[in-house]
Amino acid sequence: MKIFWLICLLLTSFSPTLILGYDKNISSQKNEPIIKRFITPSPIDLLVDDKNDQYYLVQINLINDSLHNRLSSYMPELDLNIGAATYQRILRDNHYNKIKSIISKEFYRTIEFPYNFSRQSRSYWVKVKSGNETQGTWSSDDAIEYTCACLDGADECIKLGWDEDWWNPLDYYGEAWWGFSPPFHEQIEQIRVTIRGAQCDDLPLWSETYLGMRNDGGSWSEDYLLSIDYTDNVFIVPSTWSENMLMPIIGSEDNYTIDQVKLEFFYSCNTPQNPSNMQASDSEDCNFVYLDWDKSTSGNVIHQLLFRDDQVIAQLEPNISNFQDSGATSGQIHAYCIQAINNCGSSSIICDTGATDSNPSEPSNVSSSDGQYSNQIVTTWQPSQGAIQYKIYRDNSWVGVDNSEPYEFVDVFVNINEAYTYCIEAINDCGESSFSCDSGFSTYAVGDINFDNILNILDIVLIVNHILEVSLLNFDQLSLSDINNDGEINIIDVVVLISTILN
Repeated sequence: MKIFWLICLLLTSFSPTLILGYDKNISSQKNEPIIKRFITPSPIDLLVDDKNDQYYLVQINLINDSLHNRLSSYMPELDLNIGAATYQRILRDNHYNKIKSIISKEFYRTIEFPYNFSRQSRSYWVKVKSGNETQGTWSSDDAIEYTCACLDGADECIKLGWDEDWWNPLDYYGEAWWGFSPPFHEQIEQIRVTIRGAQCDDLPLWSETYLGMRNDGGSWSEDYLLSIDYTDNVFIVPSTWSENMLMPIIGSEDNYTIDQVKLEFFYSCNTPQNPSNMQASDSEDCNFVYLDWDKSTSGNVIHQLLFRDDQVIAQLEPNISNFQDSGATSGQIHAYCIQAINNCGSSSIICDTGATDSNPSEPSNVSSSDGQYSNQIVTTWQPSQGAIQYKIYRDNSWVGVDNSEPYEFVDVFVNINEAYTYCIEAINDCGESSFSCDSGFSTYAVGDINFDNILNILDIVLIVNHILEVSLLNFDQLSLSDINNDGEINIIDVVVLISTILN
């Protein structure tokens, strides 16, 4: 283009008036800096009013002012308000057919028919990068500057292509591209790229700056003509990848300055189906809780997460459907949950409660007799939860086992008036309880006046001698001689003792 302008300048050299006039205009332009203010473009779906109808997604390449003015005049409803550029519009049949009657087919094409509106209800990801946040640049002439040049209010830009002065016929070309890494996806619904920028140069009079999508070979797919105005150039682009990224690329030789690049990514990504039928064992084993479930039926599960009381306790392979939790607190009820995970996210969790079996509780109401018996001590207790048998200890030595009612232990190997401590320990398959204890003692039987543990004639003689005052009884003997417990020692006590011995 600049060669064209140089030829025009040389031709005017034969007319001083034309030369002077041309120089005056150029001088005026050089003294006044170019300032471009932002123009909001009309949206792609400008003419959509009922999404249930059938629509075309159409691309219109208005490469010069003549084409732009022609289509704008005949179809003002398209609102082509950013000058000569590539436009995309979603149109009904009548609009599409009208375009075909106005401009030749080399300047428009159908991108999609019928256009699918439902994709925009899927998952959405967007990323905006400043113009100077490039993934890479290229120029054989160093035709790249990090400046916002003529863009009003912009910062952090990059400018592609430049010339040394207005009269220089040579173009200096630059390219820049930006890398975007969308989230994991199963299907791409739509990709939109928005380039905000402008041509910061008076020449040429329409755009020679193009956008494409960089591929793995470093070349372009598609060519979208960018407006020379400071505006948003919005395009629905194909899924072209480079180095596992989406890379919009711009090439220009006309001081095109990029303010920002935005990529919108519509996609679908289905989380896995939920596992089901979670079952946790209840007090079936002393050492672990056994867990069993039906794993997710989705084929894209990468692992499963197992929770105990909202804390992850295991990351499991997709094919696992049971687990033994040996970290459960004995006897405590825990909430267990399982969740399937894939690259798109996680399923809902399913849960059940479970617990290990536990040691039995401590026996209660342990009581040892205190002198109620003359030749034995009787210890009784109440059963404890979870116990299957009881161990009995006397003065910390194991002396017996009991596993049935009436839950008592009779100790006949005792010394009269000597205290002993009896402890009961509950037992089950999981272990033992703590001790529950009481002390007890035995005493001599009533009537055993000589303390020989036998009731016989010798005891009768001692009582009779006391009554006849032949010999007196001591304090301990006196309490054992009141056989009928009337507070007196007399012949009636002798009669009762004789009857007891005879019986």
